[in-house]
Amino acid sequence: MRNEDPLGPPEPEPPPRTFQFKPTEFEVSNRPAGATPADGPIDVRQLNRLAGPPPSPAAAPAENEVHAILRANLARAQAKGEHAVVLPPRRPSRRKRDFWLLFIGGNLLAAGAVGGLHRNVVTVVFGFSAMVFFSLGLIWVMWFVMDDY
Repeated sequence: MRNEDPLGPPEPEPPPRTFQFKPTEFEVSNRPAGATPADGPIDVRQLNRLAGPPPSPAAAPAENEVHAILRANLARAQAKGEHAVVLPPRRPSRRKRDFWLLFIGGNLLAAGAVGGLHRNVVTVVFGFSAMVFFSLGLIWVMWFVMDDY
């Protein structure tokens, strides 16, 4: 009996792949009109010469009837006062009034809760700390978090 591989003869190994860098030259696809590949590389100064001289600032478009119509429309709108911006008068803020109402009312509520309970050191300290906590929280919310209303 021969010792044969059921899959057939082994395939030879493929040749090793070779890697190399891309070419460093750029491919020139669009040359300027009238230029040939023999002219050499494209130069920015050559493109600038082909583009022509820069336009002079004196070559601005001449006045025409559209400019006159736009100027007349602007004068008419300014005569009517359409471009005048008038700000509405600032209404008084209610924030200060609301702050004092909440400040006095909240602290009186905390003091009343402490006064109605048995007066001992724990309830007085608890009431005083509640007043401080409420006052600081109210100040933070009213003057730093909320916007003027």
